[in-house]
Amino acid sequence: MTVSTVAVVVAGVCVAGMVLWRLWSPQTFERWILWAPRAWFLGWWRYRRVWTKRMSACGLSVTYGDSVLIPRLRSVRVGRTTDRLLVRMCAGQSPWDYEGRAWRIADTFGVHECRAQIVGPSTVGIVLRQSDSGEESMALPRLGARGKDAA
Repeated sequence: MTVSTVAVVVAGVCVAGMVLWRLWSPQTFERWILWAPRAWFLGWWRYRRVWTKRMSACGLSVTYGDSVLIPRLRSVRVGRTTDRLLVRMCAGQSPWDYEGRAWRIADTFGVHECRAQIVGPSTVGIVLRQSDSGEESMALPRLGARGKDAA
């Protein structure tokens, strides 16, 4: 067998294994395979690609002469219902600047709620609640006819 044949066989076995895993246990496949790339993409889409404009819109940019400083987004952790951001404050800012503008940050990013608190030297932790954990609808059991349930 040639190297290319072996490579095709190995790739086929891997793909078949992934398909079987997805069919056998969709929850674990989602958690172990799909969640990390999805979380990275959502972090980029929701925050990193629009960070500069949104911080300016919230009034969190700082102007020194001709230059404009934007708080630096250090990390993004996307969760199922909440996202956590670590932000390096600009010189001259305080945690209260972020706490006082939490409603603006929430509105700018289109989330239900925002909380900000100091987590380290010149570092603010921002928690953004995307949705309620109970927001998804669930099927309730259907009660019998009225006449049967009435006491």
